[in-house]
Amino acid sequence: MVYADYVYYTETFGGKMINEADFLRLSRLASAYIDQITFGNAQKATDEIVLYKLKDACCAVCECLQTEENGGEIASATNDGYSESYVTSGKTAEQKKYETARTFLSSTGLLYAGVRRCCGC
Repeated sequence: MVYADYVYYTETFGGKMINEADFLRLSRLASAYIDQITFGNAQKATDEIVLYKLKDACCAVCECLQTEENGGEIASATNDGYSESYVTSGKTAEQKKYETARTFLSSTGLLYAGVRRCCGC
């Protein structure tokens, strides 16, 4: 299941850094990543608020993936002699993706990997 489409990315999320062709590919990867970190629970979500958070998480993870594919975040660039400097945060790409997804999904319960009790005892 792909959680966000390009129209949502551009019109609701306000994304501008990914073109439509790349978004189609990246949104599949981002959605698979979300399924992985939510232990498949995201696919079962029906609450409207949670579904919007899943869409936002998908868009944000897409931007992480795009940045990762481009070599990282650019700290500075010059045009005349073409020079770029990249940000080094000390975090792995995996850590950045997880933190990004967690920003949107932490209040949904989808990231919980423990056992839920059904009877409240």
